[in-house]
Amino acid sequence: MTSMNLSASNFGPAGGAETLAPEFLYRFRPLKRLLQYGELEKQEIYFASPSELNDPMEGFRDLFWRGDRIVWENLLKHYLRCLNWAFAIYVIGGDSQPLSWKNVPIVGPIPSEPSTAKLDALLQGIFDEILTEPTVIRLINALDGRAFPVRRDELRSYLRCLHPLALGTVWYRNELHRPASSRSDAAHFLDSARTALPGLDEMIKAMQPISSEGDEQLVRELFALFGAMSGQLGLAALLDPEAGDYRPNKDFLFRAFADEFVDQLDRLVYPDWHVACFMSDCRDASLWGTYGDSHTGVCLVFIPVIDGERPFLPLTRVNGFGSNGESRGQVKHEFHQVKYSAKFRPVDFFRSIGRLPEAILYKHWHSNADGARSKCASEYDDQWRKDYWKGFYPGATTKLADWAHEKEYRLLLTGMALDFSDKERRKANYDFKNLHGLIFGMKTPLRERLEICRIVAEKCRASGRSDFKLYEAYYSAARGCIDHRELNLLRLRPRIPAG
Repeated sequence: MTSMNLSASNFGPAGGAETLAPEFLYRFRPLKRLLQYGELEKQEIYFASPSELNDPMEGFRDLFWRGDRIVWENLLKHYLRCLNWAFAIYVIGGDSQPLSWKNVPIVGPIPSEPSTAKLDALLQGIFDEILTEPTVIRLINALDGRAFPVRRDELRSYLRCLHPLALGTVWYRNELHRPASSRSDAAHFLDSARTALPGLDEMIKAMQPISSEGDEQLVRELFALFGAMSGQLGLAALLDPEAGDYRPNKDFLFRAFADEFVDQLDRLVYPDWHVACFMSDCRDASLWGTYGDSHTGVCLVFIPVIDGERPFLPLTRVNGFGSNGESRGQVKHEFHQVKYSAKFRPVDFFRSIGRLPEAILYKHWHSNADGARSKCASEYDDQWRKDYWKGFYPGATTKLADWAHEKEYRLLLTGMALDFSDKERRKANYDFKNLHGLIFGMKTPLRERLEICRIVAEKCRASGRSDFKLYEAYYSAARGCIDHRELNLLRLRPRIPAG
């Protein structure tokens, strides 16, 4: 058997001097996915959500907040709006149903969000009470037009300090709409929450001398320390025997909400996205061990289609909705080369909110009740949209340098109008002609090899192909790595039906 190296040795231009398209791209698959789930038979590619991947930093964006009092007040209003929603769910369901960010309209407000005069009056009462609180006024004054931006840890610290007051206000205002005989002691909780405000005042005072951008790193380290201490204290409180049994919904509402809200704000900036992962080299033993299911799996070998000097893979998938429901069609998905870096691209939150209709964005984020317009507002013209999408891709295609050995390329699935939360909608089908061949792992069992060969043989017969390649992985002592060689003595023949 001759050895044939299918690594990225033959390159062509793809989108500029720094990006080269490999001749082949590799996709490792465990046998369960390939055979039991039918991915090989159906020529299927599944797009995973970032939470399904093995990197906890997947999709991280270095958000920062810098703006005038209009956007800061509107950010607090959105916090209160989401908190009121979570509180209502908790009051109705208690601990009977899981309460999470899936239930809270963080991407909002949206036109279809339920609204009544009673609800509007309730929210306005909550807004007025919080935004006229002297400590909150001092906080907004301190943040209004500040030279250097607020980062995640700092924003979490402020919201963490404000959360008891916010929750107490939401609780109290909701109680006012209930019969007096059924009201709980919300007023007492609110009074207790106000006793914690001097801590926030001290934090605001401590920040006043730190006014130059040169002090930004000091501020980031300081609030990172605060965050770490708060996390430990929260865990200690949950471990306290007097706290009773852990109740996830109550913990979400009373403790975790402030911290998690900050990370959820990512979803207001860019649409949800999903990914299918490929590599430009398949000779790394650790990749076979991890993604190739301990070397028992298979590596699919794809041929990118070069169109306009950029690599694509045509896929048939859900691409719209019509009178008869979902429609499917072929879409050219571009391969994006993953960049490995110790830093992530900064994203200006107030100037990058792209998930909302323009009218809603102006009304609820970029203007105040008097109609004054924030300095963070834009005309949202073609140039803004071009810059917006230019900023999207680094967040979906940047990983820490620790992952550089993967040499990854990605296909991305996203859309403002299409909802891909349903996993079935995230399954796409490739053309068999774009699958050059496959590589058996060093420990792929014989039974599964035979089954795969029979599936491929039938596909070759149906498509009239005679050039499909089969390879097997082996240890190359000469190269000191896992290599692969062509099984060129095999002849793929479809099974002849009996009778």
